[in-house]
Amino acid sequence: MAATAPRKAAARRTAPAAARRPKLAAVPAPEPVDILAEFGTQEKPPVPIKVGKVECDVLRGFSGDQAVEFHRLVGETKFEDLLNLITTNGSALWQVIGEMTPDFASRVLNKLINLSELYEGNLLAPSPGFGMNPAGAQPSQESTATTE
Repeated sequence: MAATAPRKAAARRTAPAAARRPKLAAVPAPEPVDILAEFGTQEKPPVPIKVGKVECDVLRGFSGDQAVEFHRLVGETKFEDLLNLITTNGSALWQVIGEMTPDFASRVLNKLINLSELYEGNLLAPSPGFGMNPAGAQPSQESTATTE
């Protein structure tokens, strides 16, 4: 058997692939999109109001986080906290509104909410008691009647 010489690698005619690629400029990382910022409202001057003997301002111009907080408070029926968010004297307003009938209270709250520009239209329907515990409510005569 004849001895064979080790094979030599073929000579390259072109530069290696890495040398042929043009160098790219470093691209800065994209800034993340703040989704909640899109829920914010445009900054505007506050609106002075009077409800009963309470005078204060309804604020306008909320961040996205504040808009989310507003809708959370509505869902949890925390109206005093909601009024503290959108006005300069929410606790005093809530004292006055809490003494109103549910129909008038919801009208006043809707008006204040509309002035804040966080919601347009009637967000709150009249709800008896506005979060009061109905556990002690007595059934009406109609609810105890039976059908034959």
